Amino acid sequence: MAEKTLLHIDHLKAGYATKAGFVRAVDDVSFSLRRGEFLGIAGESGCGKSTLAYAIMRLLRDNAAIESGRIVFDGTDIAGLDERAMNGYRWTKMAMVFQSAMNALNPVLSIEEQLVDAVLAHRDVSKKEARGTAAEMLELVDINADRLSSFPHQLSGGMRQRIMIAMALLLRPDLLIMDEPTTALDVVVQRSILQKIQELRTKLGFSVIFITHDLSLLVEISDSLAIMYAGKICEYGPSRELYAAPEHPYTKGLMSSFPTLTGPITRMGGIEGQAPGLINPPPGCRFTPRCSSAIPLCSKREPALVPTSAGRLCACRLCGGML
Repeated sequence: MAEKTLLHIDHLKAGYATKAGFVRAVDDVSFSLRRGEFLGIAGESGCGKSTLAYAIMRLLRDNAAIESGRIVFDGTDIAGLDERAMNGYRWTKMAMVFQSAMNALNPVLSIEEQLVDAVLAHRDVSKKEARGTAAEMLELVDINADRLSSFPHQLSGGMRQRIMIAMALLLRPDLLIMDEPTTALDVVVQRSILQKIQELRTKLGFSVIFITHDLSLLVEISDSLAIMYAGKICEYGPSRELYAAPEHPYTKGLMSSFPTLTGPITRMGGIEGQAPGLINPPPGCRFTPRCSSAIPLCSKREPALVPTSAGRLCACRLCGGML
């Protein structure tokens, strides 16, 4: 199994230095990603999902920083690489589709100019070869190559999003990180883009980390799910098993926030309150103030992320994570 691991995150801590203190948005997170695996990371806004993605890509800037931990990509710990060495990994070995990516295209440059520039920045090839690569990748995301001459405003939101996916995959990276890439799109376009990602993953063999607050998007397409809350992973496991039988109270609350398409009509639940601040998070289990199953012990001892069954992990006293 070890030789199949593409990415291993080991006790990663990252966040933002502010006047009030250090906001540890990623706090002691560990997980592994196999080659070709699709990992979904879900959680509400402010739980650290995007910070985790930026940390993996080493794109944290200004007051943001990796505090400690390892990011082992294909056998190399990239957490400590200098910028020049890291540039050998970004976009060639790992790439990212950012939040609201469909609005990230330069409005005054044609699609061809933007895709060709991306190839020439990382490959020693002719402009003609770069254009051929761009045209080939557009075809892979079901956009005709004649759209290379178009400008972003001439394309629909779904087409712009697929072009951003094509740009991320131009250099055939081993890892594609997607940070809520379908949030601004309607559900029909969302589904078509997710199906296209699955098709490309099967064809090209890359791994995916897909970040969203919408669990219902992930269940059918992801192999594994990681649920984040207040900077920590609180539950992890095979997506279908986790969805069918969630163990952590936070995961159950997320599940009840979305209506079901089948079965009897039931009142939707949800989670009262809001996630805690990450400068001085509450002691013990960080979900305690919002948890209906909490007991006094929960606010005194922090639960460990422990195995509950084959491939399943949970951080809660109900799962045996607090002795």
